[in-house]
Amino acid sequence: MCKKILFLAVFLCCINTLSAQNLVNLSGWVTGADPIVGFRNVGDLSENSREWGIGPHGTQVVLWKGKPSGDGGGDGGFDLVGFTIDHQKMYRFSVWLKKTNSHGGTSYMGSWGVNYLNGSANSNPYFWVGDLPELDKWYLVVGYIHGSNDPSTESFGGIYDGITGQKVLATTDFKFRTNYSSAMIRAFLNDDSNTNDRQYIYGPRIEEVNGNEPTIASLLNITTNQADAYFAGKVGIKTKTPGDYDLAVNGKIRSHEIKVESSAATWPDYVFKKEYDLKKLETVEAFIAENGHLPDVPKAHEIELNGVELGEMNKVLLKKIEELTLYIIQEKKSNAEQLLELKKEIEDLKKK
Repeated sequence: MCKKILFLAVFLCCINTLSAQNLVNLSGWVTGADPIVGFRNVGDLSENSREWGIGPHGTQVVLWKGKPSGDGGGDGGFDLVGFTIDHQKMYRFSVWLKKTNSHGGTSYMGSWGVNYLNGSANSNPYFWVGDLPELDKWYLVVGYIHGSNDPSTESFGGIYDGITGQKVLATTDFKFRTNYSSAMIRAFLNDDSNTNDRQYIYGPRIEEVNGNEPTIASLLNITTNQADAYFAGKVGIKTKTPGDYDLAVNGKIRSHEIKVESSAATWPDYVFKKEYDLKKLETVEAFIAENGHLPDVPKAHEIELNGVELGEMNKVLLKKIEELTLYIIQEKKSNAEQLLELKKEIEDLKKK
Protein backbone atom coordinates (compact mmCIF):
# COMPACT_ATOMS: atom_id res chain seq x y z
CA MET A 1 0.00 0.00 0.00
CA CYS A 2 2.85 2.37 0.88
CA LYS A 3 4.52 1.65 -2.47
CA LYS A 4 1.30 2.49 -4.34
CA ILE A 5 0.94 5.76 -2.45
CA LEU A 6 4.59 6.65 -3.14
CA PHE A 7 4.20 5.86 -6.84
CA LEU A 8 1.04 7.97 -7.05
CA ALA A 9 2.77 10.86 -5.32
CA VAL A 10 5.72 10.72 -7.71
CA PHE A 11 3.38 10.48 -10.70
CA LEU A 12 1.31 13.47 -9.57
CA CYS A 13 4.50 15.41 -8.91
CA CYS A 14 5.67 14.75 -12.49
CA ILE A 15 2.28 15.83 -13.87
CA ASN A 16 2.36 19.03 -11.80
CA THR A 17 5.93 19.73 -12.92
CA LEU A 18 5.02 19.38 -16.59
CA SER A 19 2.02 21.65 -16.13
CA ALA A 20 3.66 24.27 -13.91
CA GLN A 21 6.62 24.87 -16.22
CA ASN A 22 4.47 25.53 -19.27
CA LEU A 23 3.77 29.23 -19.92
CA VAL A 24 1.06 28.31 -22.43
CA ASN A 25 -2.40 28.34 -20.87
CA LEU A 26 -4.22 25.34 -22.33
CA SER A 27 -7.31 25.57 -20.11
CA GLY A 28 -9.35 26.73 -23.11
CA TRP A 29 -8.05 23.96 -25.37
CA VAL A 30 -11.42 22.20 -25.80
CA THR A 31 -13.34 20.65 -28.67
CA GLY A 32 -15.11 22.88 -31.15
CA ALA A 33 -14.39 25.51 -33.78
CA ASP A 34 -14.93 28.67 -31.75
CA PRO A 35 -11.79 30.80 -31.30
CA ILE A 36 -9.85 30.37 -28.03
CA VAL A 37 -8.68 33.38 -26.07
CA GLY A 38 -5.04 34.03 -26.99
CA PHE A 39 -5.04 31.63 -29.94
CA ARG A 40 -5.35 33.33 -33.30
CA ASN A 41 -6.40 31.07 -36.19
CA VAL A 42 -4.05 30.74 -39.16
CA GLY A 43 -6.43 30.32 -42.08
CA ASP A 44 -10.19 30.56 -42.25
CA LEU A 45 -12.49 29.44 -39.45
CA SER A 46 -13.50 26.44 -41.60
CA GLU A 47 -9.85 25.35 -41.73
CA ASN A 48 -9.47 25.20 -37.95
CA SER A 49 -11.15 23.00 -35.37
CA ARG A 50 -10.39 20.98 -32.26
CA GLU A 51 -11.51 17.39 -31.79
CA TRP A 52 -10.82 14.27 -29.77
CA GLY A 53 -8.12 12.00 -31.18
CA ILE A 54 -5.20 9.77 -30.29
CA GLY A 55 -2.27 11.88 -29.15
CA PRO A 56 1.47 11.17 -29.35
CA HIS A 57 1.41 9.01 -26.22
CA GLY A 58 -1.42 6.78 -27.35
CA THR A 59 -4.08 8.45 -25.20
CA GLN A 60 -7.32 10.22 -26.09
CA VAL A 61 -6.67 13.99 -26.15
CA VAL A 62 -7.98 17.16 -27.78
CA LEU A 63 -6.12 17.89 -31.02
CA TRP A 64 -6.03 21.06 -33.10
CA LYS A 65 -6.91 20.06 -36.67
CA GLY A 66 -5.85 21.97 -39.76
CA LYS A 67 -8.12 21.23 -42.73
CA PRO A 68 -7.05 22.91 -46.01
CA SER A 69 -9.76 24.50 -48.10
CA GLY A 70 -7.56 24.61 -51.20
CA ASP A 71 -7.47 28.40 -51.43
CA GLY A 72 -3.76 28.73 -50.61
CA GLY A 73 -2.23 30.64 -47.71
CA GLY A 74 -2.81 29.52 -44.14
CA ASP A 75 -4.47 26.10 -43.90
CA GLY A 76 -4.98 25.60 -40.18
CA GLY A 77 -3.01 26.24 -37.03
CA PHE A 78 -2.47 29.11 -34.62
CA ASP A 79 -0.44 32.07 -33.44
CA LEU A 80 -0.28 32.36 -29.65
CA VAL A 81 0.92 35.66 -28.17
CA GLY A 82 1.31 37.43 -24.84
CA PHE A 83 3.97 35.59 -22.85
CA THR A 84 6.06 37.72 -20.55
CA ILE A 85 9.73 36.75 -20.74
CA ASP A 86 13.10 37.92 -19.44
CA HIS A 87 15.16 38.60 -22.57
CA GLN A 88 18.36 37.66 -20.74
CA LYS A 89 17.16 34.07 -20.22
CA MET A 90 16.77 31.09 -22.54
CA TYR A 91 13.34 29.61 -23.30
CA ARG A 92 12.36 26.35 -24.96
CA PHE A 93 9.46 26.20 -27.42
CA SER A 94 7.89 22.88 -28.42
CA VAL A 95 4.81 21.42 -30.08
CA TRP A 96 3.66 18.03 -31.39
CA LEU A 97 2.83 17.80 -35.13
CA LYS A 98 1.35 15.03 -37.28
CA LYS A 99 0.49 15.21 -41.00
CA THR A 100 -1.81 12.76 -42.79
CA ASN A 101 -2.80 11.85 -46.38
CA SER A 102 -0.01 13.58 -48.36
CA HIS A 103 3.06 15.80 -48.11
CA GLY A 104 1.21 18.72 -49.69
CA GLY A 105 1.82 22.20 -48.32
CA THR A 106 4.43 23.16 -45.75
CA SER A 107 4.46 22.89 -41.96
CA TYR A 108 5.72 25.79 -39.85
CA MET A 109 6.75 26.18 -36.21
CA GLY A 110 8.20 29.46 -34.98
CA SER A 111 8.10 32.63 -32.91
CA TRP A 112 8.54 36.33 -33.72
CA GLY A 113 10.66 39.49 -33.32
CA VAL A 114 14.02 37.90 -32.46
CA ASN A 115 17.53 37.84 -33.84
CA TYR A 116 19.59 35.16 -35.43
CA LEU A 117 22.24 33.69 -33.12
CA ASN A 118 24.84 35.86 -34.85
CA GLY A 119 22.90 38.97 -33.76
CA SER A 120 21.32 39.94 -37.09
CA ALA A 121 17.61 40.72 -37.02
CA ASN A 122 14.86 38.32 -38.07
CA SER A 123 11.32 39.72 -38.05
CA ASN A 124 9.71 36.45 -39.19
CA PRO A 125 11.57 33.62 -37.44
CA TYR A 126 10.75 29.93 -37.73
CA PHE A 127 12.50 27.19 -35.83
CA TRP A 128 11.55 24.84 -38.62
CA VAL A 129 9.81 24.93 -42.02
CA GLY A 130 9.26 21.84 -44.13
CA ASP A 131 7.68 18.39 -44.40
CA LEU A 132 7.68 15.90 -41.56
CA PRO A 133 9.72 12.76 -42.38
CA GLU A 134 6.72 10.39 -42.32
CA LEU A 135 2.98 10.75 -42.65
CA ASP A 136 0.54 9.69 -39.92
CA LYS A 137 3.23 9.83 -37.26
CA TRP A 138 3.74 12.21 -34.34
CA TYR A 139 6.88 14.33 -34.11
CA LEU A 140 7.97 16.65 -31.31
CA VAL A 141 9.32 19.91 -32.78
CA VAL A 142 11.63 21.78 -30.38
CA GLY A 143 13.33 25.17 -30.70
CA TYR A 144 15.20 27.49 -28.34
CA ILE A 145 15.46 31.26 -28.05
CA HIS A 146 18.69 32.18 -26.26
CA GLY A 147 19.16 35.05 -23.88
CA SER A 148 20.08 38.38 -25.46
CA ASN A 149 23.55 38.30 -23.86
CA ASP A 150 24.20 34.62 -24.60
CA PRO A 151 27.36 34.36 -26.76
CA SER A 152 26.48 30.83 -27.92
CA THR A 153 25.91 30.33 -31.65
CA GLU A 154 24.95 26.66 -31.38
CA SER A 155 21.39 25.51 -32.11
CA PHE A 156 20.09 22.96 -29.61
CA GLY A 157 16.65 22.33 -31.09
CA GLY A 158 15.48 19.42 -33.16
CA ILE A 159 12.61 17.27 -34.38
CA TYR A 160 12.14 14.02 -32.45
CA ASP A 161 10.49 10.81 -33.60
CA GLY A 162 7.54 10.22 -31.27
CA ILE A 163 8.03 6.43 -31.30
CA THR A 164 11.79 5.95 -31.02
CA GLY A 165 12.68 9.26 -29.37
CA GLN A 166 15.43 9.71 -31.96
CA LYS A 167 16.34 13.22 -33.09
CA VAL A 168 15.68 13.03 -36.83
CA LEU A 169 16.08 16.67 -37.94
CA ALA A 170 17.79 19.81 -36.68
CA THR A 171 15.98 23.10 -36.08
CA THR A 172 17.19 26.71 -35.94
CA ASP A 173 17.64 28.55 -32.63
CA PHE A 174 17.33 32.32 -32.19
CA LYS A 175 18.24 35.05 -29.69
CA PHE A 176 16.00 37.55 -27.87
CA ARG A 177 16.32 41.24 -28.60
CA THR A 178 17.12 43.45 -25.63
CA ASN A 179 14.00 45.59 -26.15
CA TYR A 180 11.57 42.64 -26.05
CA SER A 181 9.70 41.46 -22.95
CA SER A 182 7.18 39.06 -24.54
CA ALA A 183 7.19 36.07 -26.86
CA MET A 184 4.86 33.96 -29.00
CA ILE A 185 4.60 30.46 -30.43
CA ARG A 186 3.01 29.61 -33.74
CA ALA A 187 2.42 26.32 -35.55
CA PHE A 188 0.43 25.86 -38.75
CA LEU A 189 0.09 24.33 -42.20
CA ASN A 190 0.46 26.62 -45.21
CA ASP A 191 -0.32 26.59 -48.94
CA ASP A 192 -1.72 23.03 -49.11
CA SER A 193 -3.93 22.54 -52.18
CA ASN A 194 -4.97 19.00 -51.22
CA THR A 195 -8.26 19.30 -49.35
CA ASN A 196 -7.94 15.71 -48.06
CA ASP A 197 -4.78 16.55 -46.11
CA ARG A 198 -4.87 17.11 -42.36
CA GLN A 199 -2.35 18.50 -39.92
CA TYR A 200 -2.82 17.80 -36.22
CA ILE A 201 -1.23 19.87 -33.46
CA TYR A 202 -0.93 18.99 -29.80
CA GLY A 203 0.64 20.29 -26.60
CA PRO A 204 2.27 23.66 -27.41
CA ARG A 205 4.77 24.62 -24.69
CA ILE A 206 7.01 27.53 -23.70
CA GLU A 207 9.23 27.16 -20.65
CA GLU A 208 12.27 28.82 -19.16
CA VAL A 209 15.44 26.76 -19.44
CA ASN A 210 16.64 26.80 -15.85
CA GLY A 211 17.22 23.15 -14.97
CA ASN A 212 13.71 22.68 -13.63
CA GLU A 213 12.05 22.30 -17.02
CA PRO A 214 10.95 18.78 -18.10
CA THR A 215 13.54 16.83 -20.03
CA ILE A 216 13.04 16.09 -23.70
CA ALA A 217 12.73 12.42 -22.71
CA SER A 218 9.85 13.22 -20.37
CA LEU A 219 8.10 15.26 -23.07
CA LEU A 220 8.53 12.34 -25.45
CA ASN A 221 7.38 9.95 -22.73
CA ILE A 222 9.68 7.35 -24.27
CA THR A 223 9.51 5.09 -21.22
CA THR A 224 5.83 4.39 -21.89
CA ASN A 225 5.60 5.08 -25.58
CA GLN A 226 5.23 2.40 -28.24
CA ALA A 227 8.98 1.83 -28.10
CA ASP A 228 10.28 1.93 -24.54
CA ALA A 229 13.65 3.38 -25.49
CA TYR A 230 15.89 4.19 -28.41
CA PHE A 231 19.61 3.45 -28.26
CA ALA A 232 21.77 5.01 -30.93
CA GLY A 233 24.81 2.80 -30.22
CA LYS A 234 25.70 -0.69 -29.05
CA VAL A 235 24.18 -1.86 -25.78
CA GLY A 236 25.66 -4.25 -23.24
CA ILE A 237 23.67 -5.70 -20.35
CA LYS A 238 25.88 -7.03 -17.54
CA THR A 239 28.80 -6.56 -19.91
CA LYS A 240 30.86 -3.53 -20.93
CA THR A 241 32.12 -5.15 -24.13
CA PRO A 242 29.25 -5.78 -26.59
CA GLY A 243 31.82 -6.18 -29.37
CA ASP A 244 30.28 -6.43 -32.83
CA TYR A 245 26.79 -7.00 -31.44
CA ASP A 246 24.17 -4.22 -31.21
CA LEU A 247 22.84 -5.90 -28.05
CA ALA A 248 24.93 -8.19 -25.84
CA VAL A 249 23.46 -9.83 -22.73
CA ASN A 250 25.69 -11.66 -20.27
CA GLY A 251 22.86 -13.67 -18.76
CA LYS A 252 19.48 -15.21 -19.43
CA ILE A 253 16.79 -13.68 -21.64
CA ARG A 254 13.09 -14.36 -21.15
CA SER A 255 10.59 -13.40 -23.83
CA HIS A 256 7.14 -14.31 -25.09
CA GLU A 257 8.40 -14.30 -28.66
CA ILE A 258 11.57 -13.71 -30.67
CA LYS A 259 11.39 -12.85 -34.35
CA VAL A 260 14.47 -13.37 -36.53
CA GLU A 261 14.40 -11.79 -39.98
CA SER A 262 15.49 -14.01 -42.89
CA SER A 263 15.81 -13.86 -46.65
CA ALA A 264 13.49 -15.98 -48.79
CA ALA A 265 16.43 -16.77 -51.05
CA THR A 266 18.29 -18.61 -48.27
CA TRP A 267 15.25 -20.35 -46.74
CA PRO A 268 15.59 -24.14 -47.33
CA ASP A 269 12.61 -24.50 -49.67
CA TYR A 270 15.25 -25.11 -52.35
CA VAL A 271 15.58 -28.66 -50.98
CA PHE A 272 12.30 -29.54 -52.71
CA LYS A 273 13.41 -28.34 -56.13
CA LYS A 274 14.13 -31.01 -58.74
CA GLU A 275 17.70 -29.82 -59.28
CA TYR A 276 18.60 -30.18 -55.58
CA ASP A 277 21.41 -32.68 -55.03
CA LEU A 278 20.05 -34.95 -52.29
CA LYS A 279 22.93 -37.08 -51.04
CA LYS A 280 22.43 -40.83 -50.98
CA LEU A 281 21.89 -42.29 -47.54
CA GLU A 282 25.07 -44.33 -47.94
CA THR A 283 27.02 -41.09 -48.48
CA VAL A 284 25.46 -39.51 -45.37
CA GLU A 285 26.20 -42.64 -43.36
CA ALA A 286 29.86 -42.53 -44.40
CA PHE A 287 30.08 -38.82 -43.50
CA ILE A 288 28.65 -39.46 -40.03
CA ALA A 289 31.05 -42.36 -39.46
CA GLU A 290 34.01 -40.17 -40.37
CA ASN A 291 33.01 -36.82 -38.76
CA GLY A 292 30.60 -37.68 -35.96
CA HIS A 293 27.88 -35.19 -37.04
CA LEU A 294 25.47 -34.49 -39.89
CA PRO A 295 26.61 -32.56 -42.98
CA ASP A 296 26.10 -28.78 -42.64
CA VAL A 297 25.58 -29.09 -38.87
CA PRO A 298 28.37 -27.46 -36.79
CA LYS A 299 30.46 -29.61 -34.47
CA ALA A 300 29.93 -29.50 -30.70
CA HIS A 301 33.24 -27.74 -30.00
CA GLU A 302 32.39 -25.02 -32.59
CA ILE A 303 29.13 -24.34 -30.75
CA GLU A 304 31.02 -24.19 -27.46
CA LEU A 305 33.47 -21.64 -28.88
CA ASN A 306 31.17 -19.49 -31.03
CA GLY A 307 27.64 -20.11 -29.76
CA VAL A 308 24.58 -20.65 -31.94
CA GLU A 309 23.04 -18.15 -34.36
CA LEU A 310 19.33 -18.89 -33.97
CA GLY A 311 18.33 -17.81 -37.46
CA GLU A 312 21.03 -19.80 -39.22
CA MET A 313 20.59 -22.84 -36.98
CA ASN A 314 16.85 -22.91 -37.65
CA LYS A 315 17.61 -22.92 -41.38
CA VAL A 316 20.01 -25.86 -40.96
CA LEU A 317 17.53 -27.83 -38.87
CA LEU A 318 14.69 -27.16 -41.34
CA LYS A 319 16.96 -28.25 -44.19
CA LYS A 320 17.66 -31.54 -42.41
CA ILE A 321 13.94 -32.07 -41.73
CA GLU A 322 13.13 -31.45 -45.40
CA GLU A 323 15.90 -33.83 -46.52
CA LEU A 324 14.61 -36.43 -44.06
CA THR A 325 11.11 -35.98 -45.51
CA LEU A 326 12.48 -36.67 -49.00
CA TYR A 327 14.29 -39.80 -47.73
CA ILE A 328 11.03 -41.04 -46.19
CA ILE A 329 9.14 -40.40 -49.44
CA GLN A 330 11.84 -42.24 -51.40
CA GLU A 331 11.77 -45.12 -48.95
CA LYS A 332 7.99 -45.32 -49.13
CA LYS A 333 8.07 -45.45 -52.94
CA SER A 334 10.81 -48.07 -52.86
CA ASN A 335 8.87 -50.19 -50.36
CA ALA A 336 5.73 -49.88 -52.47
CA GLU A 337 7.60 -51.00 -55.58
CA GLN A 338 9.14 -53.93 -53.70
CA LEU A 339 5.74 -54.90 -52.31
CA LEU A 340 4.25 -54.92 -55.82
CA GLU A 341 7.07 -57.12 -57.09
CA LEU A 342 6.61 -59.46 -54.12
CA LYS A 343 2.88 -59.73 -54.78
CA LYS A 344 3.56 -60.46 -58.42
CA GLU A 345 6.02 -63.23 -57.52
CA ILE A 346 3.46 -64.71 -55.13
CA GLU A 347 0.77 -64.71 -57.82
CA ASP A 348 3.18 -66.35 -60.27
CA LEU A 349 4.01 -69.04 -57.70
CA LYS A 350 0.30 -69.68 -57.07
CA LYS A 351 -0.30 -70.14 -60.78
CA LYS A 352 2.54 -72.67 -61.00
